[in-house]
Amino acid sequence: RVALAPVTPLGDSVTVGGRTVAGMGRLRGINMTGPWYGGVLREIPLGEIPAADVNWNNVVGDTLPVFVTRATDGWVLLADLDGDGSLANERPVHDFRVARERFGWAAPGRTPALTFTADLAEVDGVPVLDLFFDTSGHGTHVAGIAAGHGILGADGFDGVAPGAQLLGLKIANDAQGGISTTGSMLRALDYAIRTAAARQRPLVVNMSFGVGNERGEEGTARIDALIDSVLAEHPDVVFSISAGNDGPGVSTLGFPGSAARALSVGATFPRVFLSRQPTPGLDPIAYFSSRGGEVARPDLLTPGVAFSTVPRWNFGDEVKGGTSMAAPHAAGLAALLVSGLAATGRPVDARRIRQALMATAQPLEGLTALDQGAGVPNVGRAWRWLEGNYAWIPLAADAVGPAGHGNAAFRGEGLAPGDTTQQFLLHLPAGTKLPLAVTLRSDAPWLGAPSAYDFSRWEGGVTVTYHAAQLQAPGTYVGTVTVWGADTMAGPLARLVNTVVVPAAPEGEVALPVAALTAGHERRVTFAAQEGRPFAVRVASGAPKDVVRAWLHEPGGQPFRNGNEQEGAAGDEAARFEVEAQDVVPGLYEVVAAAPPIANSSAGIAVHRSPLGLFADLRDGAPLVALVNHTAAPVTATVAAAVVGGAREEVLTGAGADTGSLAFELPAWVRRVEVDVRMPATDWARFTDFGVTLENADGSQIGQAPLNYAFGRLEAELPRQRAAGTATLKLYPGWADPGSAARWTLTARVRLYGDSAQRAPLAVAGNATVTIPAGTPESVRFAAPASPWPLPAGFVPLLGYTVTAGDGTPWRLTAPLVRARAPLMR
Repeated sequence: RVALAPVTPLGDSVTVGGRTVAGMGRLRGINMTGPWYGGVLREIPLGEIPAADVNWNNVVGDTLPVFVTRATDGWVLLADLDGDGSLANERPVHDFRVARERFGWAAPGRTPALTFTADLAEVDGVPVLDLFFDTSGHGTHVAGIAAGHGILGADGFDGVAPGAQLLGLKIANDAQGGISTTGSMLRALDYAIRTAAARQRPLVVNMSFGVGNERGEEGTARIDALIDSVLAEHPDVVFSISAGNDGPGVSTLGFPGSAARALSVGATFPRVFLSRQPTPGLDPIAYFSSRGGEVARPDLLTPGVAFSTVPRWNFGDEVKGGTSMAAPHAAGLAALLVSGLAATGRPVDARRIRQALMATAQPLEGLTALDQGAGVPNVGRAWRWLEGNYAWIPLAADAVGPAGHGNAAFRGEGLAPGDTTQQFLLHLPAGTKLPLAVTLRSDAPWLGAPSAYDFSRWEGGVTVTYHAAQLQAPGTYVGTVTVWGADTMAGPLARLVNTVVVPAAPEGEVALPVAALTAGHERRVTFAAQEGRPFAVRVASGAPKDVVRAWLHEPGGQPFRNGNEQEGAAGDEAARFEVEAQDVVPGLYEVVAAAPPIANSSAGIAVHRSPLGLFADLRDGAPLVALVNHTAAPVTATVAAAVVGGAREEVLTGAGADTGSLAFELPAWVRRVEVDVRMPATDWARFTDFGVTLENADGSQIGQAPLNYAFGRLEAELPRQRAAGTATLKLYPGWADPGSAARWTLTARVRLYGDSAQRAPLAVAGNATVTIPAGTPESVRFAAPASPWPLPAGFVPLLGYTVTAGDGTPWRLTAPLVRARAPLMR
C-alpha cells in the first residue's frame, strides 16, 4: 500500500517524499483543478532483489514518486516510469479490475523487468492505492503448471488444465521472506468461493504453501480446522495443498497439508530432469517430499519439478522444484475431472474426486503409505472411475488413544510392554443403508486385522493387532489395513495406517553396515539423544563410485537446524553431521540415507555419541563447564575454552499482528550473526507463519528466516569492511484466524561471532584434565574472561568450550556467560 497525501504543485513541478518531478501539466491535463495526491514507493522495505531495484537501474534503495488524481473515468495513477524526471510523456494507469492495465519502471527503450498493476479504491472521497507485483516468481510458476497455455509462445506447451480460468490470490508478504499474514489463507479461500459463486463456476483451489507440524501436534493446527470447516460447508470445492519439503524424514508433513478434507500432495522427481536419456518407468519419489507419521498423508504423488511460467525478471529460472510444484499438478487433474462432471451435468463432490484419483493411482514399489499415499494418479483412469458411478462410501476413521489421529496410529518410540492392539472408530455418513458388511485386508505381516465387520449402526469399532515379535529390530514399520465394501472397484472405503518406529539401543554405538541401495530408495535409523550430549553422524557409501545423500532430522521431524542435507561417498568423502551440545534436542533423531533417483548405490550409517554431557554454568563471575559421564567406566577429558563473541537473550511479547522488535548495536568486529527464536510448541499451531527479519538502521535486510516450526534459526555472514551500526530484529506474526488479538510470546537469543583468529583463550583455574567417574559429574573452572572485543549493551561474553575425551574426538559447547537455570555443579 502506498500512503497518499494531497500535494501542491510549484509551477510545473511537484515534490513528494523529498523527490521533485516535473511535468505537472500532465496531471493538470487529467484534472485541471485537483485535488492531486502523491506518495512514494520505497525500494528498501520491499526486500531482496528484484524488489530492491524495481526500476532496474542497478541502484538499490531508490524512492519512486507516484501520483493519483480523478479522471473523467475514475481514479488514475501517474508516475515517472521512464526515469527522465518528468510526467510529461507518461500515460495514466487505471484500476486493473476496470481496465486490465499493467505498467512498470524502465529506462527508455527497455522493457520493465517487474510488471505492476494498480488497485485504486476510494474511502470517504479520498483515493487508496495498492500496487500488486510478483517479486518471488513462485506463484507465477505454480499457476503455469496448473493452467498455463502456450508457455513461452510454444504451441501445445501447456499446463495440466490449460482451459481453466485462473484467479491469483496473494497470501504472503515476500518482503519478509514470503511469510503468510494474519488470516490471509482464510480470506483468500473465502474470496475464491464467493467469486466462483458469483460467476457460477466450479472451483478448484491450490495452495502451494506449508509450514512444519510440531511433534505431537500434527493434524491439530488451527488452520487445518478452519480449512476443514470451510470445505465441509462447500463439499464441491476441491482444495489441493502441498505436503511440504522437509522430507525424507518421517513425520515431516506440514500444515495445512494435514487438513483432513484437503488433497495433500507429495512429489516425484521427473526422470526427464535427471538424465539426458531418461529411463522408462514411473518417476521416483523426490527426496524433499515430506512424509507422514502422526497423520497418514500425503494422498498422492505428482511431479515436483517443472518448467513453467516466470516473471520477466526471473527469466532463466523456469525450472523450479518442490511440493509447491506438485500441488498444482494435482489441482490441474482435479480441474479436468471437475470440468468433465460439469460438462455432463453431474454434481461435483470433492471427496469423490479425491477417491477417484487415489483409487486409480499407481503405487511406487518399495514405498509406504506415509511416503506416497496411494501413489501416482492417472487422470484417464480417474475419469473412468467417475463415469462408473461406483458404490463408494466415504467412511471416516479415528484412531483411539494418544497414539492416534484420524486414520493414523503412530508409535514413535516402539511398543511398550503389552501394547499390541489399536482400535479405530469407523463412521459411516448419515443415511447409509444398514446393515452394511465390509471386509478388511492388511498389507503387513506384523499387522493383524479381522477379516470382516458388520455395521448395524453408523458407527463401529475395529481393533487391529501388532505382532510384537516381528517388531524387535530397529527400523520404521508401516502397515495399512484397508476397508472394502461389496463393490471392490470403488477402491478402499478407508485406509487405517499404522506406524511403529523402533529406535536403536539408547547406549553404545549405532552402526548400520554398508548395504546396497536401489536407485531412489532409502535406509533410515532412529536413535536417542540426551540433553547436552553431543554426537556425530556419518553416512558413507561402500565404494568411491557410489554417491549417497544423507539427512538428519531432529525429534518430531524438524530438519537439523545447522543444515540437514549432505552428499557423501566412501571414506573421507562421507557425509558428516556434527551436533554440538547446545543444539542437542532431547528425544529421537532420525538419519536417512538415499541412493540417487536413477542410480544404484550403497550406504552405511554410524552414530558416534560423546561419552560426556557438557553443561555451562557461572560461579562467582567465572565460567564453569560440568561434565556428566554417560558410560559405565571412568572417562578422562581435557577441556579448553575461549571467548568467541557476545550473546543476549530476550523474551518478546505482542498481541495480534503486533510486529515485535529488538534493537541492538552491531559492532564492526562482528563477522557472523546467529539468532534463535523459540515459542512454546503448543502455541505454534495457532499460526500459519512467523517471520523473522534482521535489518540495518536504513531498513535494508541483513537476513530473513521465516519460522517453519516453533523453533527457527537465522544466520547471516557480515562483510569484513563495514561500519558499526544498529540492527533490529523484527518479528511478523501470522495468525490462522483473521483479526486475531491473542497474545504471543517467544524467546530470542542473539549471538555475535568475531574473527576466529582473535578469540581469547581462557586460563584454567586448576587442572584442565579431569577424570569423571561413571554416573558422577565433575567440573572444570576457568578464570573470569576478558573479551577481546567491546560488547554492545545487554550482551555478555559468548564462550566456546572444547572437550577432548576417550578416542580423541573433540566435542563442543557454545554458551553465554550466565548462570544455568538448573546448574549441575554447586
